[in-house]
Amino acid sequence: MKENSSEAEVTIYTDENHLYYPRPRLYEVITKEKSPEEIYASPQQYYDSHGIKVNLNKKVLGINTADKQLLLADQSKTDYDKLLLANGASPSRPPIEGAEKQGVFTLRTINDALMIRDYAKRTSKAIVIGGGLLGLEFAACLRKAGQHVSIIEINPRLLPRQLDQQAEILLRNELEALGIDTTLNAKTKEILGKDAVSGVLLDDGKELPGGLILIAAGIRSNIEMAAQAGIKVGKGVIVDEYMRTSANEVYAAGDIAEINGTVYGMIPPSIEQAKTAAANILAEEKAVYKDTLRYTTLKIGGINLTSFGLVNPQGPQFEEIKKINKEKNIYKKIVLEQGRIVGAIFLGDRRSVPETLKLMDQNTDVAKYKDLLLEDTFDFRQIDF
Repeated sequence: MKENSSEAEVTIYTDENHLYYPRPRLYEVITKEKSPEEIYASPQQYYDSHGIKVNLNKKVLGINTADKQLLLADQSKTDYDKLLLANGASPSRPPIEGAEKQGVFTLRTINDALMIRDYAKRTSKAIVIGGGLLGLEFAACLRKAGQHVSIIEINPRLLPRQLDQQAEILLRNELEALGIDTTLNAKTKEILGKDAVSGVLLDDGKELPGGLILIAAGIRSNIEMAAQAGIKVGKGVIVDEYMRTSANEVYAAGDIAEINGTVYGMIPPSIEQAKTAAANILAEEKAVYKDTLRYTTLKIGGINLTSFGLVNPQGPQFEEIKKINKEKNIYKKIVLEQGRIVGAIFLGDRRSVPETLKLMDQNTDVAKYKDLLLEDTFDFRQIDF
């Protein structure tokens, strides 16, 4: 926002005691590769030089939309002209018996990462409940930190939205090669242990030992404060294409925002939404947020996965082009609809990802090249982008 208008006064309030950091980098704190300060997106000098005032450890308790005021935890009040809600989401916690025991964690903040790092010194085996993208990243992080890791996933396969069945089997093989076990089609019934955890009990009666439990069961938007202020909410704070909420001069972006029934819960859409909101805060109704492509990348322990668009198509109008090398654990797939790319999976080899994304974004007809697109030697310059 300050880049577009140096005259705008920007003040940030956060209940954290750290400057903004990308959450995917929390794993580097757990593995001691980086200190908390080293994963900050920008140092304090950046905010100072841009005239942005950051209030750390300043929790906002409420919003008075009529008077355009925020109520802070110390009972003071502050006025605003325009307000952007970017207070994100919190980890979901399924109703599992024993989840309150010592040694059960979720990972969302630097403080969470520091507590997990310290607690991991007491144990050598960890269990991750949830085999989605976050769960896999958590598992790889704990494995790198020296833990033996087991993943428990309630679905019959990992990453069902990002992978098809063939790619998932190859991914599981890669995880097992790293020393990460997976238990699929399983529901955690109870977390075992008297005070500190000792393992989990599954709904089929099987027990898995573990001294550290990390729950990775998705996120839920922090909508409570907005709802109390009378702002319209659903799964998230409901916004229009300009990122405006139902309250005058109040905008929302990121994990808290729900647009067209969707809370994206990913960094790329959050950035695009924030840019849209900032542009409209400075000049109302100048920028429109458009749907962000569902783009997934996973880089852990030598595993390199990229997935985007429609990867599990249903219907005769779709065509799937595949190339598989089981010896090298390489799987590439492109999904076509009427000769145009609508989705793709690249596991183990992402060399043609940028070109494939561009072809998909530009809705290019690639029908006559379909048998060549996944070949290592294919020259994308043949196609008129």
